[in-house]
Amino acid sequence: MDNIRGDIGIGSAGSGNGVNTAAVPVEVRTTAAWQLLVRVTLSVLAIYLVWRVRGILTTVLIAVVLASAANALVEPLCRLRVRFLRRRTQRTIATAFVFLLLASGVVGAVALLFTPFQTEYTHLQQNWTTYKDALIVQLARAQEMFAGLPPQWQDFLRKSVSGSSLPSPAAWLSGALGTTVSWMAHIVELIIIPVLAFYFTLDARSLRNEALVLIPRSRLRQTIAILDEGGAILRDYVVAQFWLAVIAGVVVGIGLKLVGMDYALILGIFAGITRAIPVIGPLIGGVPIVALALVTGAQQHNPLLWIEVLGFFTLLHLVESKFVMPKFLGHRLHLHAAMILIALLIGGEFFGLIGMFLAAPVAALARVLITHYLILPRRRAEQQARRRAAGSSATTGRILRLERAIRTMTPTASHHATAMGAVAAAAVRTNPPPSPAKED
Repeated sequence: MDNIRGDIGIGSAGSGNGVNTAAVPVEVRTTAAWQLLVRVTLSVLAIYLVWRVRGILTTVLIAVVLASAANALVEPLCRLRVRFLRRRTQRTIATAFVFLLLASGVVGAVALLFTPFQTEYTHLQQNWTTYKDALIVQLARAQEMFAGLPPQWQDFLRKSVSGSSLPSPAAWLSGALGTTVSWMAHIVELIIIPVLAFYFTLDARSLRNEALVLIPRSRLRQTIAILDEGGAILRDYVVAQFWLAVIAGVVVGIGLKLVGMDYALILGIFAGITRAIPVIGPLIGGVPIVALALVTGAQQHNPLLWIEVLGFFTLLHLVESKFVMPKFLGHRLHLHAAMILIALLIGGEFFGLIGMFLAAPVAALARVLITHYLILPRRRAEQQARRRAAGSSATTGRILRLERAIRTMTPTASHHATAMGAVAAAAVRTNPPPSPAKED
């Protein structure tokens, strides 16, 4: 019996757990410390480089999002094979056609949506004398109201609008020049974004293959899975933004019609289109509509119309940004609405408006990376540990059953069974069972 136990290794003191209790050499500890230091240094440098080129990264990410939207139209056109055209030529023609179609749609929408503003501007020019007289009367009433205020209130208002609180001409000029330079930089970015999106759409497969060449073969399958999931996230994000723009356009059109605004349909389309602009879209769409409401209210003798429109847009933006958008994006990107809000706050804190626009897809991509590099490897290790434990417990059970059978046998049969057990143990040592296959 002891021979069987000693051969199999059950209950013997020498079996152990395979852990070397000897002290770790100094050289090994020094090497590990240097490796940790190098990794930390490289991580800090990578974070610094990303922070320095964050503007370029945001431009590239916006171009990737636009390319994902265009690629949804290019792929169906490429599936319709034309026999006398090569695949590369057909994809080039399809990509150019889609981008020309998008550009034509933008120009046509601008021309259509400019109509109500042009009409109201014409009315404003024709009736400017009447509006000027009404403005003079309102200013006279404001002066009478100011004269009737308590002295301390008058002093407070005078200090608020005093010349010391106004910027100097030099400061105003420098601020105007800085704003002009900033807008010129944004104009350059606006030109670069569609160009990058065009190349990303045209050469999507070749760019992907060139990037995969740099990946080790052991990580190739995992990288392809991450790229596929990332592309699906960008497509879902574009679809979500499209439906949010449609919802905003419908709600704004109905709301403006209810408050009595003219051109409610066109203005609703205008609000829906501007909603697609990153983060500041509702502001870009709301300011002209409120200004138009001010002029329309003056013509209709309804001075409170612009206040009603302003309150409507404020309520709409609050509900859309705090409830509808997080829930809708969270459903499409498989993230909770609270996580979307937290990502928006973090993106706005570090990268401003562009960071808020890209926060949701970046959070979804981060979830994919964490899943592939942290969660899945840990689950695979746990599964392998459970399989090894199950195999070890099964072997122990067989040995215990053999021991019980030997105890119940006659001495002669017990001697033969002991010999057979020793032979079986020797066979196990020389031909151990295969270990579980390692999962990819």
